[in-house]
Amino acid sequence: MNGNDETLHFYLLDRFAEATGISSMSRTTGYTCTATANLLAKKLFSEKGVFPPERVGNHEACYDFIMQYLKERGVILKKKQQVNPLLHKNIPVK
Repeated sequence: MNGNDETLHFYLLDRFAEATGISSMSRTTGYTCTATANLLAKKLFSEKGVFPPERVGNHEACYDFIMQYLKERGVILKKKQQVNPLLHKNIPVK
């Protein structure tokens, strides 16, 4: 959120893929895991240590890579960015 007063919402609805026989749970968790393995293999993330997904996703190239990887496999996340007007500096909160 880069210091802005905003909220990000991500929406995901996924179902069993009849064409491949892969469950939604496998698609949403397994594909994310393999996306991350590919991301590391391509050296797009090279920091050392243990990192939660939010920290990896703060790197735009990593975020874009994983989102594209999922999209190519039919897992679509919708992102909604909402600015909170009550938190803006020029609007007094009562």
